[in-house]
Amino acid sequence: MAMQLFFVGVVLLIIEGLIPGFGVFGISGILCLLGSLYFILGATAQAAALVGGLLLVLVLLGLWLIRRGPGSWLGRQVTLHLRSTAAQGYTGSQERQDLLGKTGVAQTVLRPSGRALIDGELVDVITEGEFYETGTAVRVVAVTGGRTVVRKEEKK
Repeated sequence: MAMQLFFVGVVLLIIEGLIPGFGVFGISGILCLLGSLYFILGATAQAAALVGGLLLVLVLLGLWLIRRGPGSWLGRQVTLHLRSTAAQGYTGSQERQDLLGKTGVAQTVLRPSGRALIDGELVDVITEGEFYETGTAVRVVAVTGGRTVVRKEEKK
C-alpha cells in the first residue's frame, strides 16, 4: 500500500507541474507522499506524530514563503520585476474624453468599427452596432476604456 501511495503521489506532483491549476494535484500528491511515509514507518502513533509534525512544518513553511518569499533574496531572484513605461515605448489605450460630443467624418466603412477624422485627427472608432459608409458624418457619444463610440450625425 505504501508503494502505491508513493507512486500516486509522484504522479500527482508531476501532473501539478504540467497542468496549470490551483494546486489541488500538488496538495493531493504531498498528502499521498506523507501517507506512504506513515505506512512505511509502521502505521504507529509515533509514525503519525512524525508525519503530523512534518505536515505542520510544511504548512508553516508554505505560509512563510507566501508572506516573506517575494521580498526575500531568493524571491527577488526568481520573479520578474519589469515595468512597462512610456519611456520604454509602452503606450496603453488612451481615454480621449476631449473628443466627447465632437463631430467628424467616417474615413473608412464603419462596420461597426473603423476610423473617423475628428478635429483633423484620425481616430479608431466603433458604432453602437450600425454600419456606416465612408463619408458619413458622425458624433462621438461615449469614450470608455479606450473605446470611442460614435453615432450617425442627424441632419438639422
